Amino acid sequence: METAIRYTELMNAFVNTLLTSGYKTVEVLRGRRFDRLVLDEAVHYFVDTTSWTIYGAKSGTQYNPRREYGNLARVDEYDWQNNCAKPGTTLAAYLEQRENDIASNYKKRGRPRKVLVGAP
Repeated sequence: METAIRYTELMNAFVNTLLTSGYKTVEVLRGRRFDRLVLDEAVHYFVDTTSWTIYGAKSGTQYNPRREYGNLARVDEYDWQNNCAKPGTTLAAYLEQRENDIASNYKKRGRPRKVLVGAP
């Protein structure tokens, strides 16, 4: 019960933060696994109800696991108007490390280019 109350408090604080950062309307659509946040009539964010992680949206019904904005406890460490982490925060260091890990494990997909030897 305490976690549900804490989740509701943090979600309300997140909605208030988005409203003060310049969005006209913020609507929360409750779901089984994710809560969708509709900002000015378009889905922008998904909040995982178990881990409280904030994800970006691929579409109105799909979340993007690569676009992560921290969790509800770290809402104040992110600049929601400019869409970037505030410098010097733990969230900025975490997101930087995450991007470096993704870049270090990147492998180009597809078939390698055919190289013709001796062709003019």
